[in-house]
Amino acid sequence: MKSVLSILLVFLIALAVLMVLGSAVFLGFGALLARWLPLSLFQAAGLAIGATLAFAAIIHVLSTIMRAQQISEWNDDFDEDNDEDDLPENATLFPKPDFSKSARNDYCPCGSGKKFKNCCQERAVK
Repeated sequence: MKSVLSILLVFLIALAVLMVLGSAVFLGFGALLARWLPLSLFQAAGLAIGATLAFAAIIHVLSTIMRAQQISEWNDDFDEDNDEDDLPENATLFPKPDFSKSARNDYCPCGSGKKFKNCCQERAVK
């Protein structure tokens, strides 16, 4: 229990240090902007934070677009590899089992591993 608390304490201290450093960075950028532009330090720091968030949003949108484009290229490659024209018209993904040759105590042709009488015999009669 003490190790969990010590890990939590270290995590909280590291988070506080990162918050202080982040604030110092934004205030530093704000001070530079306040020197160049007719803004107060608070306004310039807010501008620096907003610009950073906008930059992060642009990077996120661009990466999402690139990922979607890559996925669509993968789908195009997959579609080119699958030639459905080679299949006959009546082909299905899961063909229906042939119940006509099944005896009562044989294993069911549906692949369940059960005896035909306990699995699909009632369906085959219908």
